[in-house]
Amino acid sequence: MEDYYCNQKFYQLKINAEKRAINSCCKSDQESLDTDWLKNNPGEIFNTPNLLRERSMMLSNQRVKSCESTCWSKEAKGMWSRRLSSKNKKKITTIRSKPTKLDITLSGECNLACSYCCKQYSSTWRKDIETNGKYEGLSNYNDRYELNNFDRVLKKLSQKKRQLSTVTNLINLEIDMMADGLDSVTITGGEPFLDYRFSDMMKKFKKTKYVSVHSGLGVSETVLRRGLDAMSNRHEKTGLIVSAESTGTNFEFNRQGSSWETFLRYIDIIKEYDVALEFLTTYSNLNVTDYVKFNTMFREYPITLNIVYDPEFMSVYNLDDDTKKFLIDDIKNSSLGNTKSATDIIKTINQPTNGKLKKELQYFLSQFTERRKINADFMPESFKYWLEAQ
Repeated sequence: MEDYYCNQKFYQLKINAEKRAINSCCKSDQESLDTDWLKNNPGEIFNTPNLLRERSMMLSNQRVKSCESTCWSKEAKGMWSRRLSSKNKKKITTIRSKPTKLDITLSGECNLACSYCCKQYSSTWRKDIETNGKYEGLSNYNDRYELNNFDRVLKKLSQKKRQLSTVTNLINLEIDMMADGLDSVTITGGEPFLDYRFSDMMKKFKKTKYVSVHSGLGVSETVLRRGLDAMSNRHEKTGLIVSAESTGTNFEFNRQGSSWETFLRYIDIIKEYDVALEFLTTYSNLNVTDYVKFNTMFREYPITLNIVYDPEFMSVYNLDDDTKKFLIDDIKNSSLGNTKSATDIIKTINQPTNGKLKKELQYFLSQFTERRKINADFMPESFKYWLEAQ
């Protein structure tokens, strides 16, 4: 019998202030906030009618739709999922609940345009689409690669003006009410260090046991140090989770807007502060060739694995057979070979691809490289031959 329970629905809340949406778990589908309902139910942002229904379904061992694309469908194929990575935690059975973990996305302000990212999480991605137009040939991903009316309105507003809306005020009140009861808080973006509220946000969670900040380090040294100062002023444990997973030219291709040399210098700067350093590695088919190299290089630090499933054409299984074999052998023959992370990524690499995903990758890569005047020469020759072959 399948087990469709996930305790993250019962304790983890993600708020995207800019998009006015919430998730119960950062991987589940988003739920748009009902402003009128929230006005009439203060302090209940984690107990919307939809979230209560989903928790009830899980306790009845029913498959919740918002978890379908990122967990259930992947697990059915033996692939990595967020749920399986935290499955052994204590079971919670209370339907009406209070969050103990908050994940808040401040905004999409970001100086980087990472290959697997999109306009929702990067203002630089939005600017690129506005300048060069939508990506062609990606019909299943239109909202990811073309602007809508919300994007156009967002572009015209300054950071401060975006924070004057009714829903933003309601979200701020909800955060204030839950702050002292939280065990951990994760602050993400975009790039959190670019948000003018960052220092104030750190003060808001002064009683929280652990606060982590996710950064791609796509900022000036002045901005980086200002953010690290705000983090170091906390008396409780504070961690900086750096989003990175590749090296050298691979890094610079996939982390558009940053350089490998600057990245290494910033890592050295971070070591000067009273902040715990970790890495979040997000692997797609365009950076997974550096899996062993990066994980070996930074093995002294905690590293959490994340695998791209959306867009699917960037999944690590959308590769030619020769590259897959090389990757799997490389991982198995390394010191990482027997780790859970390695096992999870090998299982996913082994999944089959198809002509549709290959064609979409062709469309994406040709437009991505042309817009940025770069090339993917760091990829294996077999991959380039496979991609060009009809």
